[in-house]
Amino acid sequence: MKTFWKVFAVTFLAFVIIFSGLAWSFSKYIKEDDSSKDLPVVIIDDSEIEDNGVELDRLLKLVKNSKRINFVVLGLEGPRSDTMIFMSFDPESKNLDMISIPRDTYLVRKGYDRADQKKINAAYGAHGAEGVKTVVSSLLFDVPVDYYVTVTYKGVEAIVNSIDGVPVYIPKKMEYDDEYSDPPTHIYFEAGHHVLYGAESVEFLRYRQPNKGSGALDRYGDLGRVKAQQEFLISAAKKVLGPKLPNVIGSAFKYVKTDITLKTAMKLATGAVGFKVEDINMNVLPGEPRREKTGDYFFHDPTATRGLLIEIYSKDETDK
Repeated sequence: MKTFWKVFAVTFLAFVIIFSGLAWSFSKYIKEDDSSKDLPVVIIDDSEIEDNGVELDRLLKLVKNSKRINFVVLGLEGPRSDTMIFMSFDPESKNLDMISIPRDTYLVRKGYDRADQKKINAAYGAHGAEGVKTVVSSLLFDVPVDYYVTVTYKGVEAIVNSIDGVPVYIPKKMEYDDEYSDPPTHIYFEAGHHVLYGAESVEFLRYRQPNKGSGALDRYGDLGRVKAQQEFLISAAKKVLGPKLPNVIGSAFKYVKTDITLKTAMKLATGAVGFKVEDINMNVLPGEPRREKTGDYFFHDPTATRGLLIEIYSKDETDK
């Protein structure tokens, strides 16, 4: 159950990198040279994509004429990326658009035929962060992924505490126990307004379903949990993009690696002047979870994905 709560930590730290511009710390702490050259060969089954060359051509033109800078943000636990978010920032309009990509998204790579290897979160262990950029770009109709940002989950509690907790509203009590997990899991929150600190935040973000018969809140699987985490992120961002930013930066550096150059980081920081929480737009990769004989997967909807990307890139035209 550890996997999806890192959505908060990953995106949270990405804000720090993209918008801080602290040059003196950048090269010492977070700049990384990923030497992985084993880029994946991705096999794309396009049988369910509507044959609409006009829409695809429109997307390609929008991307070509855009000044957006795109990232893939990865939350790591061991050899797998348990959280994956495509982030697209337009320095002119200040729009920051995100697409959360479920870790179980079905994606076939040549030479990786086991059931677990057909989930997108397995790509990092085989190909590194540089390879994941290629995977995500392939998934998103070759929209370029310029940079990656990786973060381990161990810093989440420290980061949450660095901003004195995150306010949330819980509409219904949350109650879940698992005596067989290691260590045993016990999650309980009363309904109402809360300010969550490190360990509590992890519990809130991990929560998916209640104890049977408890009548507690049911998030109905991982997509419901992602929605709750996105709401949590917005609440956190309101505190991050304010007086607490220096505290977050101090807590974040040792948990983050990236291939963003110092020159680009400074450019992003300059372009982000005037950025507000209201400029953040959150989405989930269109599709649906489905159980197959070989396991549970999330199958993305290529047609709807293309439409979402057109919607994101079209905003740049209307904002001019």
